[in-house]
Amino acid sequence: MRNLWKIAKHEYRRTVVRRGFVLITAALPLGMVALIGLIIAVEAMGTDDRPLGYVDHSGTVDAALYTRLSEGEDRIEIVSFADEAAARAALEGEQIQAYFVLPADYPQTLQSDLYFLEEPPSDEAWRDFDDLVRINLLDGMPEEMQHRLLNRPDITVQDVVSHRSFGESSIVNMILPFIATFIFFFATMFAAGYMLGVVAGEKENRTIEIMVTSVTAGQLIGGKTLGLLGAALTQLAIYLVALVIGVVVAAPSVPELQQLVIPWDYVGVIALFFLTTYVLVAAVMVAIGGAVTEIQQGQQLAGILNLFFMVPILLLPVLIQNPSHPLIVFLTLFPTTSFLTVSLRWGLGTVPMWQIGLSWLILVATAGFMVWAAARIFRAGMLRYGQALTLQSALAAVRRR
Repeated sequence: MRNLWKIAKHEYRRTVVRRGFVLITAALPLGMVALIGLIIAVEAMGTDDRPLGYVDHSGTVDAALYTRLSEGEDRIEIVSFADEAAARAALEGEQIQAYFVLPADYPQTLQSDLYFLEEPPSDEAWRDFDDLVRINLLDGMPEEMQHRLLNRPDITVQDVVSHRSFGESSIVNMILPFIATFIFFFATMFAAGYMLGVVAGEKENRTIEIMVTSVTAGQLIGGKTLGLLGAALTQLAIYLVALVIGVVVAAPSVPELQQLVIPWDYVGVIALFFLTTYVLVAAVMVAIGGAVTEIQQGQQLAGILNLFFMVPILLLPVLIQNPSHPLIVFLTLFPTTSFLTVSLRWGLGTVPMWQIGLSWLILVATAGFMVWAAARIFRAGMLRYGQALTLQSALAAVRRR
């Protein structure tokens, strides 16, 4: 056990100080900083705080009611003009961003005209003018009824399968699993590539033959797996910290982020699938590294096998359109695709608990079997220096007592 932890610490230190690891780990936070800066810049450029004007030929709108509505709220100023000529002059003088014209027979016709120079009014200005007209049309009704009619409906969708609810304010929480999926998957594949390089590289230069004289093959592979898992978790921790800081910084400029709630149930489920999937991927890479004689050959085989893990991404349109499709259910239960499929489906809220439980049990059983088989293939490959294991030889090594 002591040797296993020594190997794990050595592999962890060697991995995290590599130039490639540092560059890739720093790339995502730096990219996030650039993206957040771009979002804030776009928001600042797209915000137009100039007043909005209107000309009311029907005598329907009273700006005093809007003043009462705006108390304690940050709203666009709305200015009334006596005629269209005055409103046009204010628009051309860039004193207002746009102006509406209500005809004399309003609201019988429910028609109005909008005038602007280059860009239409912002969504906030449009919403505020809509509230101005609505509060005037509701004038005279009981105050409670006015309040209910002015507030826009917040529809909540109840998912009877997963017992989760989704509202308009939870749209960010629905997108979050998609972002986390790609981050976790990237970290898993990156660490798996290191595992393949370590095993195949040390076998190619015969370093591994010296190492197994003092440690067992199980301790060697187990220590390397734990060390690389620690590096992957370190990378994920940096990504998550950068993500949290990015959300905190961008929240004042992006109102949708202010309603973000951490889905702890999703975090727990994805952690179980991530750790088990990592063990499965590591075992596959150990088996490949033990069977081949050159790193390049192993990378080619690993690239082909990685496609089995990426199938859910390729079928993302089907998953979004029909998350309960029989093919999607099959991918949920299949061990190489369960991690991505469950994570992506979680954002849509349509993963029955029995599918999650059964999928994880199948994944655990497959990962355990693959670890056992990879150890046998690794031992058999060490006995054949300079000769790659064929598929037939690898299967024979697994069946051999």
